Amino acid sequence: MKRHAAKARTVVTGAALLSLALSGCSALQIRTAERDSGPVSVAVHEKAGENPTTPPPDDGIPDGMKEVSVNLGAECPVDVSVAMTDDWSEASASEEFHSFSRGTSIADNDTILITCTKGYDESPQSIVDAKKKYTFSEPDSSVISQRTGSLAAGSYWSFQGVLGPTEIFAINQEPTVMYGARIGYKTNGRLVDIGVEMRALESDTEAAEEFKKMLPTVTIDDELVPAPRFK
Repeated sequence: MKRHAAKARTVVTGAALLSLALSGCSALQIRTAERDSGPVSVAVHEKAGENPTTPPPDDGIPDGMKEVSVNLGAECPVDVSVAMTDDWSEASASEEFHSFSRGTSIADNDTILITCTKGYDESPQSIVDAKKKYTFSEPDSSVISQRTGSLAAGSYWSFQGVLGPTEIFAINQEPTVMYGARIGYKTNGRLVDIGVEMRALESDTEAAEEFKKMLPTVTIDDELVPAPRFK
């Protein structure tokens, strides 16, 4: 008889605790999270947490920019895109060469070049290796950060660096920051050399910060080209 009474008290006590937990909604919050696989999980917190539904990622384009796409022609049938602000204008273009500029002086305009040429090396990786060797070749030039790897149809080298005044691509023979990517790529049975290069005077720190946002948006045929870890 005593044992039966003890069991009854246990049931009543458990029911009371459950009732308290469910009725105390102002103090406790119940969240459910549905994963890609596995059962639904339930957690009880003293305070309301973040919304368990993760919002979809955005399109990867930084605020204030838009995606600009170019096709590099019949000899280089590749689509390249990069995010830009509205103050960039296309200065000149051919099928395999697109130039964008910004500024008021031809001597020191910021520039973006998107190019494609026939590759004469043995492989996509050999194209990348050659560009790494010769792009920052003068003693007063330096690579600050870089990254290499593979793409679905080729190899890439992305970089952040400074061109010394003696480099042929330095702006107005002054120290020039250059952010970009060189890609050895195979398309329609052809081996091609694709370049995306952004340049501004080293003194233009705002342009450099903008390039850090733009370079991670570069895509080749809708495949993102990984950017280096900027310094």
